[in-house]
Amino acid sequence: MLIKELNKLLKVHHLSKKLDENEILKNLDFQIEQGKITGLIGRNGAGKTTLLRTIVGILSPDEGSILIDDVDLNKSPISRRQIAFMSDSTNSIKQYTVNELITIYENSYPNFNKYKFIESLNKYNLPNTSLRKYSKGMKTLIYLLLTFSTGAKYVILDEPTNGLDPVVKRTVLQLIIEYASSNSVGVLISSHHLAELEKIIDQYLFMKDGRINSISTMEESTSQYYKLQVAFENGLPKQFEDDPSISVFSKTGKVAIIIINGNKNEYIKRMENEKPLLIEELPLTLEDLFFINDGGELYV
Repeated sequence: MLIKELNKLLKVHHLSKKLDENEILKNLDFQIEQGKITGLIGRNGAGKTTLLRTIVGILSPDEGSILIDDVDLNKSPISRRQIAFMSDSTNSIKQYTVNELITIYENSYPNFNKYKFIESLNKYNLPNTSLRKYSKGMKTLIYLLLTFSTGAKYVILDEPTNGLDPVVKRTVLQLIIEYASSNSVGVLISSHHLAELEKIIDQYLFMKDGRINSISTMEESTSQYYKLQVAFENGLPKQFEDDPSISVFSKTGKVAIIIINGNKNEYIKRMENEKPLLIEELPLTLEDLFFINDGGELYV
């Protein structure tokens, strides 16, 4: 029984992919557990969308494999039905009626739960009509409900909250949390909305230049990194600005916000020797971790 539990994984193993002779994915290795939500973050162009499209089978890997319970999806295409994908656009569903979408999803996913889906429609007051009459928020919500009714073991979501108003966004995030926990489904979610992602994920993957630069949980990261707001009469002393274990997040006059990778108490003691005007610890966020993993560079 224990062995079966341990095998409930979606594994990405030595995955590489080229597009137009450009190497987009470079020897990626990670795994997604059922019942857990994993956030995928990184700059535009890091390879996130290519990774998602390769996992769900829109693109084929050049090297490596994607496995569910140790079954290679390239050798067993039917196993890919255990993955459901919600893309970053509703264009693929907007021309259909609700009944047409039910038929499409029933044909695509043998475990599609029609009754659960219709129950969800009623719960969120979504009309059983053509999606041409739906607002953007309604289309996103029904797309998510379709995805969550597939019976898939793993769900891949690409920017599911883009362009949503705060009320619909909150509903979508709550749905993701409830679905992952109550159905023991593994969720991989790519998003640039780091503050909202931080609230729902169990772990994050940081992609940079086609590689997984970091795999961690917020708990692990907050035990490794510390964020301080400090002030000195003549600005941040050069010894701290040049320290490779310190990332300078911002500087405004005498005040600097820094992130330390190291012994917090040791650094505070060193700073106290420089007669600071202020030393205050601040909460570390996913945005801060993005900044650190990206090399502390400004980006657009």
